[in-house]
Amino acid sequence: MSAVQPVTPEQPIAKKSWAEAAKAYLDSRVIIMLFLGFSAGIPILLIFSSLSLWLREAGIDRGVVTMFSWAALGYSFKFIWAPLIDALPVPFLTKWLGRRRSWMVVSQLLIVLAIFLMATVNPISEDVLVYMAGAAVLLGFSSATQDIVIDAYRIELAPPSMQSILSSIYVSGYRIGMIVAGAGALYLADYFGSTESFYSYEAWRNTYYIMAGVMTLGILTTFASYEPTAEILQNNKQKNNLKVFLIYSALLLIPALLFSAIYLVNILINKVFDSSIALIPLIAMPSIKFYFLALVACAPLLLLYFMINQPKIINKAPLVAETREDYVRLVLLFVFAVVAFIAAYVLIGQGLPEFEGVFVSFISETLHLLTSLAVALAAGYALVKVGLVKKEIAMATWIEPILDFFRRYGKKALLLLALIGLYRISDIVAGVISNVFYQDMGFSKTDIANAVKLVGVIMAIAGGFLGGLLAQRFRIMHAMMIGAILACATNLLFVVLTYNPGSLPIMYMAVIFDNLAAGLASAVFIAFLSALTSIRFTAVQYAIFSSLMTLIPKVMGGYSGSIVDSMGYPFFFIFTFAIGIPILALIYFVDKHIVIGDNDDIYDNNGDSEGGSGIGDKLAKANPNLTDTKEPPRASE
Repeated sequence: MSAVQPVTPEQPIAKKSWAEAAKAYLDSRVIIMLFLGFSAGIPILLIFSSLSLWLREAGIDRGVVTMFSWAALGYSFKFIWAPLIDALPVPFLTKWLGRRRSWMVVSQLLIVLAIFLMATVNPISEDVLVYMAGAAVLLGFSSATQDIVIDAYRIELAPPSMQSILSSIYVSGYRIGMIVAGAGALYLADYFGSTESFYSYEAWRNTYYIMAGVMTLGILTTFASYEPTAEILQNNKQKNNLKVFLIYSALLLIPALLFSAIYLVNILINKVFDSSIALIPLIAMPSIKFYFLALVACAPLLLLYFMINQPKIINKAPLVAETREDYVRLVLLFVFAVVAFIAAYVLIGQGLPEFEGVFVSFISETLHLLTSLAVALAAGYALVKVGLVKKEIAMATWIEPILDFFRRYGKKALLLLALIGLYRISDIVAGVISNVFYQDMGFSKTDIANAVKLVGVIMAIAGGFLGGLLAQRFRIMHAMMIGAILACATNLLFVVLTYNPGSLPIMYMAVIFDNLAAGLASAVFIAFLSALTSIRFTAVQYAIFSSLMTLIPKVMGGYSGSIVDSMGYPFFFIFTFAIGIPILALIYFVDKHIVIGDNDDIYDNNGDSEGGSGIGDKLAKANPNLTDTKEPPRASE
C-alpha cells in the first residue's frame, strides 16, 4: 500500500479538564500497571549495582565485575525474540490465562529462578563465577522478556486515551522497584552483616532470597488481572479477583505513601535546618515494619486464591503458529540463530587483537557484536530457505511487523523513527556522567544518595504523574513538546552548579527540576510510542521502538567523559542543552503531518468497544497515511 500525501486534520480536539484527567488515575487498570511496573523494575538493578557491590565485597576484580553488565544485553536486543511472544502460545498456560498473561507468568517464574540460582553461588572464587554469570544471563533474558510482554499488555489493556496514564504509572512502579532492588538490597545486605570491611555470603544470599520473594507481588498481579484480548466467561470470578486485589493494594499503598511522604519531609527539614527531628517516633518503627512484612507475607496466600479462582476465558487473539509443528520449528529457528550468534562471537573474538585505546576498543567491540548479529541473521535466513520454517510464517513473525509500520506511515515513518531515536538524547547523555559530576563538585556519597537516589527518584515519579495528566489534558504532541523543552532546559541548571560547587541548595534545585522533567518526558514519550504501535504486532513493534529510543543516546553518552576532559563541565551541559533543540523541530513536523493517537480525536469510546468497526475509517479520515490499517480494537474505556 502506498502512502498518500498527508494533510493536516481539521477535526475538533476534545480537551479534558484537570479533574477529568486526574480521575483516570482511579481506574483499576492503573493499579495493575503500577504493580507490573514494580515487577519489571526489580531485576535490572540485581544485575547492575547490587550485584556489582556483592562481587566487589567478595573480592572479585573490578574488570570482571564490569563484565557482568553484559548480562543485561537482552534489554538492547529484545526485539529479536519479541516476535515469538506475539507468534507462539505457551502450552497449557495460554488456554488457561491467555496469550499475554501466560508469557508474563513464564518470564516472572524464570526471574524468580534466576535470582534463586544467583543466591546459591558464593562468588568468593572466580572458579564458580561461570555459574553466577549463567544465572545473571538468565535473569537478564527473562526480565527483558517480561518487559516485552508487559509493554504489549499495557497497550492492549486500554484505549489510546488511557495510555498516558498507564505509561506514567508504569514508570512510577518501575522506579519504585529499582529503589527496592537497589537501595533496598544494599540495606538488607548491610542489615544481615555484609559490609565493605567484612564480607558475608550468607547476608547477600538472604538478600537475594528476599528479592526472589518480592517478585511474588508481580506474579500475584498477573493472576489477579485479566487478558484484554480474551472473552471472560465467568465475570463474577474476575470481578471478585479484582476487588480483592484492589483492597490488598489499598492496604499496602496508602500507608506506604503516607510513610514515604512523612519520611521525605523529615529528611528535607533536617537537611535544610541542620536538625535531627524525628517526625516518626522510633518506638513506632517496629510496628510499621511488622505491618508491611505481614502484608507481603500474605501475597503467596492471595496468589494461591487467584490461581484457584481463575475464570474461564476464550482467547481471541490470532497466533502465527497454529500447529504444534509450527511452534516447534519457530523455537528451533530461534535457538539455532542464537547458537550461531554465540559461536560467531566467540570465534571472531579469538582472532581479534587487543587494542589499547578506549575509542578503538569500543569501535572494535561494536563491529564484533554487529558482525555476530549478521551471522545469526544469515543463519536464520538460510534455515528458512532450506524449509525449517515456512516462509510465510517467518515473514509474519519477523518481517511483517516492520513492513506494517512503513505501510501505515509511508515515508513519514522515517521522521517518526528519527524522533524516537533522538527524543531522550538530551537528558540521557547528561545523565551518564551525573554521579561523577556530583563527586567532582565536592559532594559526599551521602549527599548524592539523599539527593539523587531519594529526592530525585520521588520527583521523577511525580514528573511521571504530571506527564500523564498533561497527556490526558492536551494533545500528545503538545505534551511531547513540553517534555522536550523541559528535558533540555533543565540541563542549564547544572551549569549554574559548576560555578557554585558544594552548594547543597543549588544541587537539590537542579536534581529536583531535572528529575521532574525526566519523569514527565518519559511518561509522555512512552504514551507516544504506545500510540504508534499496531495492536496486531504490539510486542514486536514496541520492542523495536524501546530499543531504538536508547541506542543513539547511550552511544553518544559513552563520549561524555571525553567531552568533559577536553572542554569542561559548563560546555558539556550547554552542549546537552543544544542537542535537544533540533528535537523541537522534529516534534513540530510530526505534529503537522502525522496524527498520533486518541488525543488527536481519532478514536472514541464507542469505536473502542465495537469490535473494531469504524476505527480504520476514522484513522483514514484523520490521517491518509493510515488507510487500510485493519487494526483490531484496543480495549474499551
